[in-house]
Amino acid sequence: MRLAIADPPYPPRLSARADLAGGRVRTTTRSRARRWYGDQGTPRARGGDAADFHPAAAEWDDPRRHRQLLEELHDTYDGWAIATTLDGLDAYAPAPGGTRHLIWHKRRAMPNGGRIASTCEAVLVYPPPARLARAGSLTVPDLLSCSPPAIGFPGAKPPQWTRWVLDALAYDQDLDEVVDVFPGSGSVTNAARNGVLL
Repeated sequence: MRLAIADPPYPPRLSARADLAGGRVRTTTRSRARRWYGDQGTPRARGGDAADFHPAAAEWDDPRRHRQLLEELHDTYDGWAIATTLDGLDAYAPAPGGTRHLIWHKRRAMPNGGRIASTCEAVLVYPPPARLARAGSLTVPDLLSCSPPAIGFPGAKPPQWTRWVLDALAYDQDLDEVVDVFPGSGSVTNAARNGVLL
C-alpha cells in the first residue's frame, strides 16, 4: 500500500480583536508559513538551513490550500497522516469518515509569544480501511509525549513521532511505500527507513 505523511507549514493563527470604533471585533491572522519558511525570513535570519526556505510558503497561509492537501492525499494514497496545530484543525474539516485525531504532547516546546503555550500538536490519521482491525497485541495510543529534536529546524519531528504515526497507519515495512510529502529536515524519511521503535 501507499502511505503518506504530510507535515506542511501550519495554517495561520487567527485571533479576534475588539479594537475597532464602537468596540467592533475584527479578525486578524498571523502567518506561520511565511514566518518560518517564506519570505519573512525568520529561519534564514537565524542562520537556519536553506532547506527551510520555500518560495511558495505563502500559499499555506490560505486555509483552502490545506483542505486541498487533504483531498489530494485522500485521492492518491491508501492511508495518510497530516500534522497540524490544534487551532489548525478547522482548515481540514470535515475530515473523511475513518479519520482519527491524535495528539503529540511536546515536552519541550518552542515559545510562541502568546499567553497559552503551544505544547501540543494534532495529527490527522486516516489508516487504510483494510487495516483498521487490531494487529496482534499492538495498540496505538492517541497521545504521544516526547520532546522535539534539538536540530534547529522548525517543525522537525523526533523519530518516536514517526514510529507512532507509522504504527497508527498500520505500516508494514515489507509491503508498504511511505511518502514524506514535506521532507524538510529529513527526519521522517530517516526514521521510516531505519525502523525506529517507540
